[in-house]
Amino acid sequence: MERVLSDGQYLSIASPFDYELNIKRSRFIASLRWISNRNEFEEALKKINAQFPKANHYCWAYRFIGTPILEHASDCGEPSGSAGRPILGALKKYSLLNIAAVVTRYFGGVKLGVSGLINAYGEVTAQAILNSEIIVKEPMTSFEFSCSYEMFNLVLEILKRRQVDSKKIKTKFGENIFGEFEISTINIGTLMKEFDEMKYRGNISYRKK
Repeated sequence: MERVLSDGQYLSIASPFDYELNIKRSRFIASLRWISNRNEFEEALKKINAQFPKANHYCWAYRFIGTPILEHASDCGEPSGSAGRPILGALKKYSLLNIAAVVTRYFGGVKLGVSGLINAYGEVTAQAILNSEIIVKEPMTSFEFSCSYEMFNLVLEILKRRQVDSKKIKTKFGENIFGEFEISTINIGTLMKEFDEMKYRGNISYRKK
């Protein structure tokens, strides 16, 4: 059943997931990881290389939110178009964003040919997607604030109304209280209006990170 998404919502994975297929003695391991930028992808790729050492290939593709959508793929030594493109094709087929798929291959001694590689890389990625938990997510924006101790409880009330988890607010206590949090992008307008109104009642400042 196709999901109906509201403005700004997108589909991605709930948690990291690995799926393995054995095809003609070669091991193909598709690793799905959540990312939101190129730096996070590079870090995820390093960890996957360490998780599956001494493999012959680490082919990959990623897609993350941008205008337009930012996506890229690599064959990592396999014949041109035989690995990265079918991996990316699977991510696009299931409309996933802010995600990387890295397919690790341990060569088993039997050559698959270009068409066989295309099928293998595309199939293992698709099976990883179908067997993982796909969830609806919303773009998030990072904020930080500074307020007096007297204003802190009011700040927490406002953030709670905007569906910000209090457990995920990072705070530092000094002369004032400093905090960092993430909020759904669709709630930014209302949040900023409420924070602006608070300025007339006490010591508070805020900004996007």
